[in-house]
Amino acid sequence: MREILHLSFSTAANHISTHFFNAQESYFTYDDKISLVDHNITFRSGLAADGSTETFTPRCLLWDLKGGYGSLTKYNSLYEREEGRLTSANVVRIEEPRVPRSAYIQSLDENAEHVAKLNPSTTMYWSDYCNVFHHPRSLLQLSSWEYHPVDAPRGRARGSGGSGPSAAVHHGSAGKVKEFKGYDVGASEFHDLSNADSAGELALETHFRPLLEECDLLAGINIITEVDSAWGSFTAEALSELRDEYIPKSTVLLWGLEDNATLDRINQYSRIQTVAALTPLSTAYIPLCLKPDTASLFSFFSADVGFDASSLWHTTGLLNAAFESITLPTRLRESDSRVSMDTLASEITSLGSRKIISGTELAIGHAILQLGGTNSINNGHQDRLSRIKAAKSRLGHVFSKFGVVRDFRGSSIGSMEQIWEEYAKPTDVKDEGGFVDRRLISLCYPTPASYPPYLPESGPLYSSLYSTSLTRYELADMEDFVSRYVRGDDREELKDELDTLTAEFIFGWSDDSSGDDDE
Repeated sequence: MREILHLSFSTAANHISTHFFNAQESYFTYDDKISLVDHNITFRSGLAADGSTETFTPRCLLWDLKGGYGSLTKYNSLYEREEGRLTSANVVRIEEPRVPRSAYIQSLDENAEHVAKLNPSTTMYWSDYCNVFHHPRSLLQLSSWEYHPVDAPRGRARGSGGSGPSAAVHHGSAGKVKEFKGYDVGASEFHDLSNADSAGELALETHFRPLLEECDLLAGINIITEVDSAWGSFTAEALSELRDEYIPKSTVLLWGLEDNATLDRINQYSRIQTVAALTPLSTAYIPLCLKPDTASLFSFFSADVGFDASSLWHTTGLLNAAFESITLPTRLRESDSRVSMDTLASEITSLGSRKIISGTELAIGHAILQLGGTNSINNGHQDRLSRIKAAKSRLGHVFSKFGVVRDFRGSSIGSMEQIWEEYAKPTDVKDEGGFVDRRLISLCYPTPASYPPYLPESGPLYSSLYSTSLTRYELADMEDFVSRYVRGDDREELKDELDTLTAEFIFGWSDDSSGDDDE
């Protein structure tokens, strides 16, 4: 068995993870038919608290802020909390108001013949549409911070917004609410001893080690995390500890969720620090935009679909379509069809030399959407000179491209081949000396009742990751930002790290020219 572990940091990441595991659950077969997907790669078998009921739960760890679970409780009907020796005489019970279960979850719990329909207003929490049971050990939360989908969507220090039983009140400068952002905030939170149950060395020992020891042969780890919040640095600290103590050489695909809004200088610097920290620790760093370009969305969806760009249920559903499809070959049952995590990482990074992926594409039928990377909209720190250079270089040189085309509601192998040729343009990439690989998979992208009803009715689904010389400009922008605005001991070290990453994406003598005359 070649198991794949899944680590998820932040509410947005957990929305993607929920879509992902709902999709995996939809592949389950309950008759003699054998699924093309090997469920044991991403799910673990076990026993419930009664010692006799068999369970099948995801091989994952999900981090969130307090309140981020919504109506989900750590202990459920399969796993009950062990009661301590305290009695009602010496315990004062304090409970915060609970988030009610969504109508959809209630209909699942009641085994209703027809489940309740979902919409953006009923999917404010990822637990509102979570189809699977999680082991209690898989759920971790930072108790000093809280999440609320309306009042605190980016997270805030507990006690800083309204009344409640929390006694710890944290404020930033000038009495402002302290948000969960900034590189130093996430890094210090990981090492805060008050978070021993959810962060730091002890938490990894308690939660990650058992997950790892259950694996016969670890194939790799997928990590999804926010980049433009304190979760980025929290993840970097966690991954550094994992590399030192548990998985020094294992394949790690790091999927970084970026906010494509214009960032202020503090958040720009935090993103640069995060990317510089996460990239060397990962086998591949794959940026994804939480909110794809509006113009691209209009061309991708018909006007009557009603796509809600403010809904994490909607936006992360799109991201999961790419994430789940790109990684699908690593979970196939037949060894002849399966692609190892190591092979996938090697192909998208040019044998490991270019760890940052330039772009992620998703297409169904004849509409294509850029979901992250160089070809997305302004990343918040792109200066005028770099935009001019990028425009002149058009698409840049393509170093590598890995794509998956999969059946979607009755498409044929011939139509899948046509889609691959149309969007990947493999001949052009090969003619320029780039590497191309693809997989055609006769397995539809699953759209269970928990998935937004916005995908087109027909046509193969295409998704790809690619690496181009354009990434050099984004990294150069980061280095230029550090030169202009950063002071202190870390300045030159950070510049050197970015310069090392940039050098791998230089192609041809013209790409080396400074272009100062263009200003």
